Amino acid sequence: MNQFSIIKVFIIMLAIAVGSCSKTEDIVKPDVIHWNYEHPDWQTQGFSECAGPIQSPVDIQTNSTIKVDLPNLDFNYSAFPIKIIDNGHTLQVNNNGTNRVVYNKKTYDFKQFHFHYHSEHLLDGVASDMELHLVHQDPSSGALLVVGYFLKKGVANSLFESVLSNWPKQKETEVSTTTSIDLNSLLPSDNRYYTYMGSLTTPPCSQGVMFFIVKTPIEVSSAQIDQFKAHYDHNARPVQPLNSRLLYEDIL
Repeated sequence: MNQFSIIKVFIIMLAIAVGSCSKTEDIVKPDVIHWNYEHPDWQTQGFSECAGPIQSPVDIQTNSTIKVDLPNLDFNYSAFPIKIIDNGHTLQVNNNGTNRVVYNKKTYDFKQFHFHYHSEHLLDGVASDMELHLVHQDPSSGALLVVGYFLKKGVANSLFESVLSNWPKQKETEVSTTTSIDLNSLLPSDNRYYTYMGSLTTPPCSQGVMFFIVKTPIEVSSAQIDQFKAHYDHNARPVQPLNSRLLYEDIL
């Protein structure tokens, strides 16, 4: 398959995402049915789409990715005060209406970010210490774009510390704070990525989500990881079958 054919297939993949998009309410609405990570067979618990053919996360096998020059992820982020919630499954920081990402000339509004311990996606069968998901949405179609970053043990991360230090005392209640963060300080300079069509990794597991897993990990300290782990020591969905999906790797 030549590069033109690969890009054509990728554009078709993006069109499928718009046609089978998930809505914001799937991300932020309260649980109607209780679910947990101890029993992740959620399709038997009233979330039938969790058994769908294009589920996330997946194991990224680098020897079988389609390597090509893909569009950049252009982040248009600025500082904003934290609105934070412990939703009973993870720690989540919600949007303030000003941040967005542009991909393939389409703008997606930033909605929220949250964390998983350990990483949900695997890289050649190996999990990272944690994973960060930045969730965005096309305001016109409702299509979701999620950018994932592996978090690994290293030096302390000041933005992560700001988030952890504002952990709400009560679950399922959003707390507004005076602490301001700038996601630009978190992101690595190299945002080349792996990408594929997937789903939300929590119920209702809505499909048609564009997933981008950035190759360059973000460092956080062991103490910061332990602090998150003290609240959630297992909130990662098991990897799902890739089935017939294509997994692309941005190489330039």
